[in-house]
Amino acid sequence: MKKILVVAVVLILLSGAFLIALYEKEVDNGDGDKGKANLPLTGELITEEYTFSYPTFGECKNYTVVYVNEADFYDIHDGWPVIPVKTETYEFPFGTRIINVSYEYSEPEIIELAEKISVGSCSVKTWEDETVYESDERFPSNFVSYKTGGGLSNDERKTFLTVRINPITYRPLDYEIDYIHQVKVAINYEIPETPPFYENNEFDLLIITVSDFKKPLNKLVTHKEKMGVKTKLVTLNEIQETQGRDTQEKIKYYIKESIENCGIKYVLLVGGIKGQSSNWNIPIRYSHVLLKEGKQESPEPEFISDLYYADIYDSEGNFSSWDTDENDIFAEYEWPNEIDKMDLYPDVYLGRLPCRNKREVRIVVDKIINYEKSKAADSWFKKLICISGDHWPDPDQIAEGILIMERTKEIMSDFKPVELYGLENSVLLIRDITKAINKGAGFAYFCGHGSTTSWGIKYPPDAKEWGPSFTKLRKLPGLYNNFNMNFLINGKKLPITVVGGCLNGKYDISISNSLKNGAKIKNVIKMTECWAWKLTSKKNGGSIATIANTGLGTHAMSDADSNGVNDYLETLDGWMELRFFELYSYEDVDILGNLHSGAMNDYLHTFLNSNDEMDTKMVQQWQLFGDPSLKVGGYQ
Repeated sequence: MKKILVVAVVLILLSGAFLIALYEKEVDNGDGDKGKANLPLTGELITEEYTFSYPTFGECKNYTVVYVNEADFYDIHDGWPVIPVKTETYEFPFGTRIINVSYEYSEPEIIELAEKISVGSCSVKTWEDETVYESDERFPSNFVSYKTGGGLSNDERKTFLTVRINPITYRPLDYEIDYIHQVKVAINYEIPETPPFYENNEFDLLIITVSDFKKPLNKLVTHKEKMGVKTKLVTLNEIQETQGRDTQEKIKYYIKESIENCGIKYVLLVGGIKGQSSNWNIPIRYSHVLLKEGKQESPEPEFISDLYYADIYDSEGNFSSWDTDENDIFAEYEWPNEIDKMDLYPDVYLGRLPCRNKREVRIVVDKIINYEKSKAADSWFKKLICISGDHWPDPDQIAEGILIMERTKEIMSDFKPVELYGLENSVLLIRDITKAINKGAGFAYFCGHGSTTSWGIKYPPDAKEWGPSFTKLRKLPGLYNNFNMNFLINGKKLPITVVGGCLNGKYDISISNSLKNGAKIKNVIKMTECWAWKLTSKKNGGSIATIANTGLGTHAMSDADSNGVNDYLETLDGWMELRFFELYSYEDVDILGNLHSGAMNDYLHTFLNSNDEMDTKMVQQWQLFGDPSLKVGGYQ
């Protein structure tokens, strides 16, 4: 995001309240282009004034932690200094143009530090980012920045503006911070005379599939209509005349047309790889957000992102192509340069059932109908299965997975927790996971490590031994894999499952693809479908829906802001997973797609303006395997 410092004098009359002289104004258009200081004041104006207390200081090992009382949170990113942040998100009618965001701030006060500012860490392999800690540039570069977006808020289309204020900036080589006591922000915006389009609410749910799956899906359409969800079913053959350079873009443009002509808010894609081939029923789009070396376990040049199909518009209602340089490589982002501009906010609630054949279509359709047609009994639904253990071999020997489960239990206080923990003196057994799911639960939460076909945790205190285990002898680890799911027979007592881990949602695997990618013949038989889809498509059991990462997931570690809460809970995957449960428990959101997209929206509001490519990746890979219009717990 490029920013410029300009000198200008603009007098703004604020309804007789006060004048702001913007003598030193940083202009940030939020979308990577240079702003203009002398834009004429048209449209409407919002002004806000923020006052920040003098910083206080704490210690985190051999580092200094800087606290500001009015901050909303302390920004934690791998290798970067931990900075207090204040954010404010504004919602405008969809299509509003943000003309300019200007600000003035009090004279910065220089404060000398005895130690470096505390560093965030998301891996035991990374520490201080040399490009920051050995730089004479201030970090962050501006006291104020902002980001715009367009998406759904409480089922209404909105233009979002998130203003981010850093009451301190850090100059690492000088061991100094610049502190500002006061900031005045002026937001100049223009609401369109007419909205970008009028929605007639003809349909609620759009199902896109292939011709072979249409007949078994008609049963789901009938059910949805009975439940009051107006549903439209189309096949790829029916949308081939839609504009677009390939099938993926045709689908995206068709979703756009369906929003504008039919008012749809939910989209269900039904179709994945065809059998065990390399061909697709409903194709995928790969993202190319590249992380700096060392931020994750291994390089990941691309990963699946169905958010591509949900992010239809930018903040002003323009088509969000994810390929703004038009080179047919989508979602390119290589730090520190954002190559393709991406809005990222979902404009529809979207999920996918990556069915490989008609049998799987029939299975998941029956599961959805049986789940929704009557209210779930509290005797099984009001259970929360918590499965975790240790995560990082960190020096403090903290069992981070247990901490996040304990927090989830607090959030979901109306649910009876079923604790399945790998502890120092307690073995987590594979069969105990199977037993717990077979008894039924409203939600299941796995948090640990993953692969395309298995999930596991590590045992405290040193996170060296793997679990879950086959037997009470921890020396015989087995992980919880696709084979184990064959023993799930929980019938209609199906949980919504959230899984924290790497690659559990990577659904582009098949025998053909595995062989193409060089897998050994003996391993190919295990690589027929991804973990999350196996759990969701399991006949007579498994889950009703699963949320998992299509790429390498990431959790933080330690307590870099020294606030008594492990960073595992305060950023990245951990934050978004907890937010999902908060929306259900605290804000009474009971439609699955709204929970999924709502957590992503809130993550974007909070973190996106930090300019860390990891935040872009987090939302792009958070995949919903399930019906986004699903009524959680069924209908009355």
